[in-house]
Amino acid sequence: MQLAIKEFFEAFPAHSVSIKPRPDGMLLLTLSKPNEVPLSKAIDSAAIFNQDRVRELIFDVNLSLKLANGQAIEKDDGDRWGLRDLPTFTGGPIHITASRLLVHKRKLELMKKQRHNHELLATAV
Repeated sequence: MQLAIKEFFEAFPAHSVSIKPRPDGMLLLTLSKPNEVPLSKAIDSAAIFNQDRVRELIFDVNLSLKLANGQAIEKDDGDRWGLRDLPTFTGGPIHITASRLLVHKRKLELMKKQRHNHELLATAV
């Protein structure tokens, strides 16, 4: 477990790294370096004990640091975006209920149009 968080600190040797607990159970990660914009990010408290999640966090923080300091994002930096899950505010799974509801509404609208067109054809005959 400690090796995972150690990997994070080793990834940013030039930065001052601070990890503090938040009231909601998450952690506040802050990276600062002289002459650069400090970066603060809320992270899941369990993420720092999982090596895969720490590596994803390192990737996210590297991109965020580059963006915050006006550095160019190179092609290699963004190659992994397509392989990742979408982030959520709570860290939980993304709910697809809204999209299902939208699809259902569109199907109903289509059925109404088809029924209306069918009625028009029936009255024309």
